[in-house]
Amino acid sequence: MWTCVVMTCAGFVSGSIMYSYFLPKWIYHVDSRMAGEDRNPGGSNAMAAAGKGMGLLCMFLDVFKAFVPVFAAVTWLDVSGLELAPVMAAPVLGHAFSPLLGFKGGKAVSASFGSLLGAAAVSGAIGILVISMLVVRFIIVVHPDSAKVVTAFITAALVVWVFDSSPGSGLGMTIISATVCVKHFLNPNREELGLSIGPLRVRYEDRKIKVGIKQDKKAS
Repeated sequence: MWTCVVMTCAGFVSGSIMYSYFLPKWIYHVDSRMAGEDRNPGGSNAMAAAGKGMGLLCMFLDVFKAFVPVFAAVTWLDVSGLELAPVMAAPVLGHAFSPLLGFKGGKAVSASFGSLLGAAAVSGAIGILVISMLVVRFIIVVHPDSAKVVTAFITAALVVWVFDSSPGSGLGMTIISATVCVKHFLNPNREELGLSIGPLRVRYEDRKIKVGIKQDKKAS
């Protein structure tokens, strides 16, 4: 029990370190939140504000900061069962509601991947989430990006409950998915909602559902 409490606290603290905000601020004196319309202190905006190298470094650190405490808890401290859930969720919650930024953190996608990767030895959630993301990106294409992320995370959480034998993994994935969804609902991409399946296009516009077929543009 105490191991779970300690690693949950450690994960939250680690997750709350906003590399994508602080590194561009300290090194380049720019606020990464100002680089995108969503004002998100994440890797993509760090890349836009401070360059590709800095952006990739920030993305790596956002994954790594969530991976380390979860991996340590699972691999070295044998955290399992329901105790796994708060340990998995803590870095994501720390990133999403960082006390270092007045509890206004990032959208937590990178941190989610890091946490699930850290739990890969006892949970198949990372593989399920990756497949879900690929489906909504290349097969049933959901747009805008915020809707794509929400769809993938909700789908992954449901599938984990069905196919993963660990209740801790299911509960942890549910908390992570709820956190990511809340952050994206509060700060969505400002584009029309829709999806594409092959040439079929379905979009929600002016409070109406509109269905159409994409017309290929032939080169003249």
